[in-house]
Amino acid sequence: MRLLVLYLRSRQVAAGAVGGIACVVVLGVLAGDSDSFRLLLGIFGLVAVTSVTAVGLAGQDPALERTAALDWRWRRATHVVAIGGLTVLLGVVAGPPVATEIVVRDGIGLTGLAALGVTVLGSGLAWCVPMAWTVVAVGARMANEPPAAPLVTWLLQPTGTAAASLAAGVLGITGLLVYSLRGPRTQ
Repeated sequence: MRLLVLYLRSRQVAAGAVGGIACVVVLGVLAGDSDSFRLLLGIFGLVAVTSVTAVGLAGQDPALERTAALDWRWRRATHVVAIGGLTVLLGVVAGPPVATEIVVRDGIGLTGLAALGVTVLGSGLAWCVPMAWTVVAVGARMANEPPAAPLVTWLLQPTGTAAASLAAGVLGITGLLVYSLRGPRTQ
């Protein structure tokens, strides 16, 4: 139990969870009557949760984890799954009213993007990857770009869109596997 408490402290889990809750609650309160505006705020709430909690995917010294005698792969995988679970839970419970299928799909995909961000850019810039994808998706949707619409704008697709679910699933699984096996980027 003591190791779990030390791990949670070193990864700033409490601060990330409180920050994520605050973001989702504020965006949930701001949601109006427009379904499209609620969807945008819901997605940005999910992005906020994954971005705030992704900072904890790397400890204070990522190089130390690589040299440790402990196998970190299962800890990393558990941490990513926990972030995905928290993201979906907060999106469903406290976020703007959006279809649960969309929240689950987008939560999985955004968590995978955040895990990829930690692996490629490090924990300080991990938030850039899910945020950049969201901004590009919203921009493409506003510009009515049809060519890669389901794959680029999977965040904004309606429920039952197979391409959106596939894109989110691939991103979620890829992020989980790459981060679990590789770990956070060392400076």
